[in-house]
Amino acid sequence: MTKLLRMTCLVASVAATALTAAPAAAAPVGASTPATARARIVKPLTLTATGELYFGTIVIPAAGVTGTRTIAVTSANVRDCAGGSTEVTCSDPSTVPTYNVKGTNGMVVNITKTASSLSGSNGGTLAFRPTGPASVTLPNSGTAGQDFNIGGEIDIVPATVDGVYTGNINVTVDY
Repeated sequence: MTKLLRMTCLVASVAATALTAAPAAAAPVGASTPATARARIVKPLTLTATGELYFGTIVIPAAGVTGTRTIAVTSANVRDCAGGSTEVTCSDPSTVPTYNVKGTNGMVVNITKTASSLSGSNGGTLAFRPTGPASVTLPNSGTAGQDFNIGGEIDIVPATVDGVYTGNINVTVDY
């Protein structure tokens, strides 16, 4: 009986030790391919403009036009005078402004152009839509930056009155 009691105590002692023992720890494992950390530092963009977008002198009939006539000047300074309509005549050479954007070399710069209106000296307004490139890439040439031109379109409608029409070209840039 003493032998059985000692055996029972030994089994109970081993069982208690097994229940309270710390679990086996596995060896630490790292990622098979580690992730990398990365940061891109860029210079702030600067945007300057020189020149103006000039559609020229536009002659309309005394009674006005019979429908909407669009005058367009491309960013390459090619003018379309109302798609060849005989109601409208364009004279004087057109011009386009040149913008220069500077920032970090090799970066793509997005160009946003926002439609607006031109206000006339006699109270009228013209719908104005700027046109030009959607983006440019800054060259690897130091601080020269990248030039681009902006063209645009205006609509002559039957209610358009004579006058000199002016307004701002809304252009923004970002990386």
